[in-house]
Amino acid sequence: MSLLNPLSREYSNRRLYKSLITFLLYAFTFLTISAQKLKSDTDHKFNFSDLNQNKASVIIFFDIECPICQKYTKLLKEINQKYSSEGIKVYMIYPHKNIDKAAFKSFKTEYQFDLPIYFDNQRKLLSQLKGRVTPEVFLLNSQNQTIYHGAIDNWFYSLGKSRAQATENYLIEAIEDLLKGENVKNKYREPIGCAL
Repeated sequence: MSLLNPLSREYSNRRLYKSLITFLLYAFTFLTISAQKLKSDTDHKFNFSDLNQNKASVIIFFDIECPICQKYTKLLKEINQKYSSEGIKVYMIYPHKNIDKAAFKSFKTEYQFDLPIYFDNQRKLLSQLKGRVTPEVFLLNSQNQTIYHGAIDNWFYSLGKSRAQATENYLIEAIEDLLKGENVKNKYREPIGCAL
């Protein structure tokens, strides 16, 4: 019995240590993200410390000049319309320094795209979330933990190569899992898009 107690304590200490490290990593991620204050093309300002007020947040790195992003405008509007009433907010993030407001206005008119696009011109949020391409999606829960990351769906399977239509809807499936209170089944799918 005397041998078991020290072993039990050592195991318990290791679990406590791992839990503490996990907590600190999440806390660091939250504090870094919460420091991001971005302005949109429509002069809306958003403080990312407000993310925890949402049931979930969909952060999409997006480039108006990327042909793949352009093809997803209709679906992204539909996702926003469908899930905003469920407390799930969609944030379009433009991670480039050069901002041409006339080009944004023209893009929104051509694609009838009414979502604000927030400027991450210092790429702090991009760096924090480790985004690599556009479009690339991060689904965060109300604790600002990334529960899904990657492609929106499987419409594009390589640069310049796409199916007639998507057969797997990764982002929507992850949102639906979250709304059902279930663990997200697919946590990552390789995003196909324009390199950042």
